[in-house]
Amino acid sequence: MKLGGDMHIRRPSAASGPFAAARRWFARLSVALALAAIASAASAAAYISDSITDLKPEDKVVVAAPQPVQLIFQFQTKGAPNARATKLLKQKVIDTVKASGLFSSISDDAVPNGAILSISINDIASPKDMSDAEGKGVITGATFFVVGSNIADHYLCTVDYVASPTAPKIERTARHALIVQMGIINSPPPNAVKIGGVNEAIYTMVRQIVSNPLNEVAKDPGFLGASAASQAPPPAASEAAASSSPAAQAGGSSPGPTASPDTTPPASQSAAGQGLATPSSAPAAASGNPAANP
Repeated sequence: MKLGGDMHIRRPSAASGPFAAARRWFARLSVALALAAIASAASAAAYISDSITDLKPEDKVVVAAPQPVQLIFQFQTKGAPNARATKLLKQKVIDTVKASGLFSSISDDAVPNGAILSISINDIASPKDMSDAEGKGVITGATFFVVGSNIADHYLCTVDYVASPTAPKIERTARHALIVQMGIINSPPPNAVKIGGVNEAIYTMVRQIVSNPLNEVAKDPGFLGASAASQAPPPAASEAAASSSPAAQAGGSSPGPTASPDTTPPASQSAAGQGLATPSSAPAAASGNPAANP
């Protein structure tokens, strides 16, 4: 306002008023806290459940003649297809199946033998889990990430395999959990293993939750080409056992015509001479034979 001559009276502006310094300080503080919150969220520690781990080499099933397979993978959220997560994790699932060594090749399309491997990973968070996670997140956010929280996601993996169009389905499942730890004041979750970043934890969880049930599928007798631990002895071994049996030895040393009228050996000796299991020596084999169990 000009009063006269060159005299002017200036009203105090918002930038130079008595509260200007306080407003600038509060703005800087808000920005600093926001940046700290973003940094804390970005560097959140991640854990996975210790209920399952990576397979040891000696625990992996080995197949004598791997066959090709068609792989179908889908990620689900509470049972509903999640296309974005499926696209993100599909290559990790493929890599895990390849690393198993159970198949000669993996294809998106049908293969000549008709074998199909179907894998689904379902985020099975319940309404209670979602509510608890939201509540913890609100508290952590309201305290600018000072008060920490552990938020868990639970997953169910289902692995289905059919060796051919007419073969029965083999199905195995596994459960896993991913725990994200946020905030400054916090403690490690129980029964969990720290992995590092969230992405690394997700990929590790996927590898473990797929490889374990897949290995169990390969242990099933219906999985063609799997090397079973209880295989029948080769023919050479059976012949050697028969030739070294008491009946075979007695037969080789018998003069023939001078044998006694009753030349039939005892039942147990006869069974051994023929390479067959007797109820006393192999009850498991006898019980599995319908003729041995009248």
